[in-house]
Amino acid sequence: MSPDSEPGRRLLSPDSSGAPDPSEGLLGPGADAVFTALADRTRRQILVRLAEKPDDAGAVARDLGLSRQAVAKQLRILESAGMVDAQRVSARKVHSVDPSRILSVSDLLGAVGGGRDRRLARIKDVAEQWDGSD
Repeated sequence: MSPDSEPGRRLLSPDSSGAPDPSEGLLGPGADAVFTALADRTRRQILVRLAEKPDDAGAVARDLGLSRQAVAKQLRILESAGMVDAQRVSARKVHSVDPSRILSVSDLLGAVGGGRDRRLARIKDVAEQWDGSD
């Protein structure tokens, strides 16, 4: 098996600067939890709510019109995916969005979108070089 075909290995070419591939961290087995977490609309609503203001499960539940138990369950999934952190503040467990995990998702999507831009730029270059004299 070649290194490129091994699971979790780099699928996109590194750029000329030698910077790490943004997709690298989100192609391994741990990445499935991130995309599973993002697949649920309620969890996305909770992420948006926590991005506005870190809070406890009860406050998030009130704001979203959900039960505290339902929000607590979704928060556990988001925490296990590394997208939400929790800290004890007095008797409350305050949850906040972990921006580094969100940025890694954004970087992966940007790398995929950038592939389309690179292909279009190559097509443009070829079209500009072709003079139609054939």
